[in-house]
Amino acid sequence: MLRHILIVLLLTGCASSKHGSPAEVIKLGVIENATPIELDDSSGGGAGSVAGQVGGIYTGSMVGVILGSVVGGTVASQAGIGTKPGVELWVKLDEDGSSVYVMQAAGKDLLKVGDHVRVVRRGNEVRAEAQP
Repeated sequence: MLRHILIVLLLTGCASSKHGSPAEVIKLGVIENATPIELDDSSGGGAGSVAGQVGGIYTGSMVGVILGSVVGGTVASQAGIGTKPGVELWVKLDEDGSSVYVMQAAGKDLLKVGDHVRVVRRGNEVRAEAQP
């Protein structure tokens, strides 16, 4: 039962209000905060997810994703589920000054505060990448 509740919380946070084929949206910004985290290795969550945006371009339940990631990480740790390194990022967008929260697997590029990045969104998958 607890497992089903956790899955619902995670899915609620990542749900999109739009249907149809996902269009790619790219926004430029600067990393304001970067926090290392552990991601559940069984979830396939390497693509990343957006929890929400202060100021409104991206949709999603910020509370649901943050709560789901914290509770899910705790349960995964206690249940002995494997984890992989990840990172939580707050990115301030150049376009309008709003902030976007991105949670993703740690990549080969170490992203840190002050780095200029591209926030790439395709459907429910969101990723911050170093600007070329």
